[in-house]
Amino acid sequence: MKFREKSTSKFYAFAMAAVFALVLAGCGGGGGGTAAGPDPEPTPMPTPYETALEAITAADTPEAAQAAYDAVKDDVTATAGEMLQAAVDARVAELAKMDRVQEQKMALMTAAGMVDTSDLSTQEAVDAAREAIVALREALDAADDVSDADKAMYMSQLDDAVAAVDEAQGGIDTATRRTNQMEALTSASGTLQAALAALSGQTPTKAQLDAANMALTALSDALMGAEDLTDTEKAPYQREADNAAAPIRTAQAAFDDAEEAAENARNMAMMATAMKLHAGISAPGGTGDTTRTAAYDTTDDSMIAVTIGSVAAVNLSEDEDMPLAARGEWAGMIFTAEPEGEAGTYEAHVYSHIGDPTVTEGAAFSTAYTLTDGETGDVTALTGHATSRVASPSFDQSAGTKEFEKGDNQERVMIAGSYQGVSGTYYCTPTNATTNCRATVADMGFTLMGGTWSFKPSNPAQKLMDTSAADESYASYGWWLHKSEDGSTYTASAFHDYRGTDAGTVAIADLRGTAIYTGGAAGKYALHSTTGGMNDAGHFTADVSLTATFAEDHTIEGTVSNFVGGDGEARDWSVALNSSTVADAGAIAGDPEDSTDTGPQMTVWTIGGNAADAAGQWSGDLREEGDDGVPGIATGTFYAEFGRDGKMVGAFGANK
Repeated sequence: MKFREKSTSKFYAFAMAAVFALVLAGCGGGGGGTAAGPDPEPTPMPTPYETALEAITAADTPEAAQAAYDAVKDDVTATAGEMLQAAVDARVAELAKMDRVQEQKMALMTAAGMVDTSDLSTQEAVDAAREAIVALREALDAADDVSDADKAMYMSQLDDAVAAVDEAQGGIDTATRRTNQMEALTSASGTLQAALAALSGQTPTKAQLDAANMALTALSDALMGAEDLTDTEKAPYQREADNAAAPIRTAQAAFDDAEEAAENARNMAMMATAMKLHAGISAPGGTGDTTRTAAYDTTDDSMIAVTIGSVAAVNLSEDEDMPLAARGEWAGMIFTAEPEGEAGTYEAHVYSHIGDPTVTEGAAFSTAYTLTDGETGDVTALTGHATSRVASPSFDQSAGTKEFEKGDNQERVMIAGSYQGVSGTYYCTPTNATTNCRATVADMGFTLMGGTWSFKPSNPAQKLMDTSAADESYASYGWWLHKSEDGSTYTASAFHDYRGTDAGTVAIADLRGTAIYTGGAAGKYALHSTTGGMNDAGHFTADVSLTATFAEDHTIEGTVSNFVGGDGEARDWSVALNSSTVADAGAIAGDPEDSTDTGPQMTVWTIGGNAADAAGQWSGDLREEGDDGVPGIATGTFYAEFGRDGKMVGAFGANK
């Protein structure tokens, strides 16, 4: 017999040896012997492929599966090797899935064990169960390798838990709503009872009525919102709401009666005021007993001199305790006077176009002043001394004199302050033992008296700050009112003037073109009717707009609008300032169409779109000629009438 060597592996050699032995046994040994029967078929040996495949299929670990293939890798063909490696990969994947199944089943068991729905009587227990349900649902979602049959039990547990939690939550929510609804009823009831108590025994205020109505509304809203309470539980509160309506209606009626009476009283008072003011409003000017003028006093131009009729003028001084809001660039000031005797009271609202002070840095203090032991000599004797250079927090009075007494153990008075903008300390040695050092209010500063005042700068190298005074010459406008001693008569008019030696006059004969002036106006008004018409009186502020045309004959016209009464309410009014001539020196007066009419021109008062006939008068001045030759400001007065019922007098100031 001839054999073909196929492989030198031990498996192949063993198999060949076994086959050879069987052949020898069948032929007899030693060249003799006879066969007892036919030779049996030899049992085939498993191939390396079959052996490896069986081992791979039975492998418990990925490593064992791979080792089974690696053992025969050299004994099989390339194709068989690929098939065995595929079997290894399949077994590894199967083993991995088996591990995942076990892990996922364990996660399901753990998550299911955390779901406890045995006692869901509190919100905390419900919240804990919800968290466990979420964890179980997540475990089920992650159990991709567990069969549906194995997951069915957990799905059923999940559904049962969700149903139990939802039912428990519904009960808790209902109980919570009931508690909240009962608390809302109790609170609203208490508020209503307190509000009703405030209404009893007196005429209620609007705030008390509003509080009671709001409390009743709140209780009604609480009843409507109490959907989880029984009708029996809500019944006492419903009766309370029903019973509250009557006392509130009674209180409302009392309030309405009181308001009507108060309104009637106010109307009567307003009618009386309107009657007195209507009779007392006059256009500026006049002569003799009809004189109605106001201007800065020629002797002391810090005062406003008001002249009524033939009586001597009364000087009004600024009342710093009564501030007045500015109108644009025009500062507001109130002037008052209450002369001795039975002269009554005077009040004027004045708006002035005052510039701001300017500050300029100078030399070092030690350069400007000689210091001895760090101090100046007598402050009042310093070169260029001005009261505006003196300042101190201790000089805090707005008028008059303040004294500073030397202490028992002091040689002189010491006061922190500043001189010419440099901070430091004032020292004052009193003139004698009976005299105190004093600081008296002066123009833009203080006058130091009562001893020798010196100043020691904290830093001698600090720069001086020179403050120049604000304009001492400026235009003003405003209105004034006089009330008799017994308050039975009023006199009111308006004025405009220029404070200081410079009258702000202009020379505009050759000026050509146009200019628009805008600003503010203020004055007094009265609407008085004895036949059921309107009664309204008081003071007003408004806006003014003027258009000047500079030609061979200069003219100007304008409108006063946007009226606001002293009560803060807008008035639907306007006053037209009819076209007027402007003189070469800036005076506003005269009819541009009639050279023989040189007086103030008329006005037209419109109320709610209804214009009265032209009446009254207005006049003024253009002042403060600018570098371009155009006057910078316009001031003036106006007087208007609305039929027989309305009178108004005012003044204006406007800037180009």
